[in-house]
Amino acid sequence: MSDKRELLNEPLHGIYIPILLVIVGVAITCYTANDSKFLWMLPFSAIILALRFIAAYRRRRSIYPDKWTALELEDQTLISKNSAIYRFKLKTSLETLKIPVGHHLAVKIPVDGKDEIRYYTPIAQGYEPGYFDIIVKSYADGKVSKHFAGLKPGATVEFKGPVGRFNYITNSYKHIGMVAGGSGITPILQLLNEIITTPEDVTRVSLIYANETENDILLKDELDEISEKYPNFQVHYVLHKPSENWVGDVGYVTKEHMLKYLPNASDENRLLFCGPPEMIRMLLNHAEELGWPKGIEKSRADDQVFAF
Repeated sequence: MSDKRELLNEPLHGIYIPILLVIVGVAITCYTANDSKFLWMLPFSAIILALRFIAAYRRRRSIYPDKWTALELEDQTLISKNSAIYRFKLKTSLETLKIPVGHHLAVKIPVDGKDEIRYYTPIAQGYEPGYFDIIVKSYADGKVSKHFAGLKPGATVEFKGPVGRFNYITNSYKHIGMVAGGSGITPILQLLNEIITTPEDVTRVSLIYANETENDILLKDELDEISEKYPNFQVHYVLHKPSENWVGDVGYVTKEHMLKYLPNASDENRLLFCGPPEMIRMLLNHAEELGWPKGIEKSRADDQVFAF
């Protein structure tokens, strides 16, 4: 390891070796001294080992559902003119962040003497030890996004979680249709990663991804690569203000788009929406008119038409 201090994060060096050394040391002392007075070292050793175990136990987890934890920003990567990926360190280099699919992390940011709370979905979580990434999109009047834009590596942000209502069971539907708007792609991408990395999951997935311009399409290269490698996934882009060279769909997502690119209304299929509230309300109306069950903005975990 580049930093030798990280060795203490490993169970081998942080718990097992110290315990073994203490046990061997006490045994040798008692044996060579042949005196029962050295037995007082046993409870003392037990206390030391208990403290060491508690310290290691506290380091094993970084984020809790019932309390806030300050985590350090490691890096920031700009991915569009108004969006960036923020990488945060977990408490140890061995921990991986694993939260239920479609759930989020709550973030608490102090702004003008008041705590502002927002929700972000980690991307590619559960695979890389020691850190997790979130995407934050900047808005002209966004208090929290402005705060994030001003963060430098080493700054801390408070997290809590997981938070969410969504439930997914492998192969519970034959075909899942998804519509995402802007940064709403993150929970969609989280579910997509879960499906394509589960060999037994043969669910088909069709995604409509809506944005203002080409520059606003987040993680387009990754989505296109997944579409090329996995025949069960297709992605279609819709732009509100495209350039003259754009050859894809234009405008807002319509019933015609949904009918063309997404699965038909059926008990075997499911619809998922994630985006701004006005977009969600429009999509729920479109879905109902196309024969899907009536959906609600605060969807229940197993709703066939689910809005994040």
